Amino acid sequence: MRTNYQIKIIGFEDPKTFVKKWSSVYFYKSEPKYNEYIYSVFDDKNSFIKLFQWKNGTGEVIYNKKMKVVEGFYEKIHVLRQLRINFNWEQFETEFQPTKSSPIWKIFLLHLINPSEFPIFDQHVFRFYNFQKDGLIEEISTRPKVVFETYKQEYKPWFNSVQKEFNLDSKQMDQSFFSFGQVLKNIKGLPIEICY
Repeated sequence: MRTNYQIKIIGFEDPKTFVKKWSSVYFYKSEPKYNEYIYSVFDDKNSFIKLFQWKNGTGEVIYNKKMKVVEGFYEKIHVLRQLRINFNWEQFETEFQPTKSSPIWKIFLLHLINPSEFPIFDQHVFRFYNFQKDGLIEEISTRPKVVFETYKQEYKPWFNSVQKEFNLDSKQMDQSFFSFGQVLKNIKGLPIEICY
């Protein structure tokens, strides 16, 4: 006698349950660094660098090329402090040019300016977002302008509306989307049937 089994991965039908379940399996080795430095990020350079180490995911190391980018950001700390008080898209885009290069790190600058208003965005979060939107497992674009515009025009408004509608914790949302996106990466290309 043969028995058939199925694995069902429940998507974003019930946002509260989804966020609770998927944030509980979130694991990021340097997470304590985020919690320690997020509220002092603009107080000193060390906090600023520690958060980019967290974002980079390589422990205490940020290699020279990326470190120069981070130091370039810090040279404009006065602008970031201004934007925290009175955010302006035009000023941010003029100063940091997110459509030209390093859009993920520049989006992270937005998160540092206001963590509750600007969600974190990366390859895993994009994979989740695209899957819940279109039912497709896709990778994030390599074109900076596309990445930034997707974040600004689509992801951020969607994220904030879901957060408000369901009264969700934005950090737990980030964690759950990251976790789900990692799973999607691992099953992409496998002979798995996606049902709607």
